[in-house]
Amino acid sequence: MHLVKRVLIMAVILSGVLLLYSNDAMAAEPNLQWGSRGNAVVELQKTLNNQGFWCGAADGIFGAKTYNAVINFQKSKKLQVDGIVGPQSRQALGLSTATPSYTQVSRGGERTLSMVTTGYCPCAKCNYPYGGQPSYLGYPLARGIIAVDPHVIPMGTRLYVEGYGSGIAADQGNAIKGNRLDLFFDTHQEALKWGIRTVKVTIL
Repeated sequence: MHLVKRVLIMAVILSGVLLLYSNDAMAAEPNLQWGSRGNAVVELQKTLNNQGFWCGAADGIFGAKTYNAVINFQKSKKLQVDGIVGPQSRQALGLSTATPSYTQVSRGGERTLSMVTTGYCPCAKCNYPYGGQPSYLGYPLARGIIAVDPHVIPMGTRLYVEGYGSGIAADQGNAIKGNRLDLFFDTHQEALKWGIRTVKVTIL
C-alpha cells in the first residue's frame, strides 16, 4: 500500500515538472509580429491560408496581409486581438512550439549605405495619385515612414537616416529606384527644405 502511494506521489510530482517545463518552453518562444521574418513566419502564413485566413504568398515576411489575417483569426477565436502571435494564438493555430529559424527585422548585423534621399508630405501633390491612402504596408503616413526600392531594401526594414532619424521601409514610389529613399515629413515646407541629400543610411 505504501509502495502504491509513493508511486502516485512520484507520478504527480513528475507531471507537475513536465507541465512547468512545457509552459516555460512555450513562453520562451519568440512572438511573431509585424516585421518578423523567417521560416516561422512561412509556417504561420501557410497555416493561416489553410484555415481560410488568406494572407497572400507564404514569403516569410510578416507585413500588412499577415497582420490582417492574424487579427481576423484572433477575432474568430475570441482571443486577445493584437495582431501578435504569442503562446495562445500559436496554440489555437496548432503551430509547433519548436519554431524554426526566426529573425526579427530590427535585429541582426547593421550595415551602412550611402543613399540619395528626398522628402515628401501628405499633400495631394506629393502623393498623386494615392492621396489620402496609407503607406504600402498599411501604416498611416507619419514621420518615420520611408519609401524605398524593395529590391534594395526589403519592406518592413528598420532604418536610421543621417539627419532625419529612425524610420521604417513602409512605402514605395514609382520614382524610388535603386539607392534612393523618400522620407516623410509633416509639411510640404519641411520636405522642400530637406531637398535632395546624399546621406548615410544604417540598415538595422
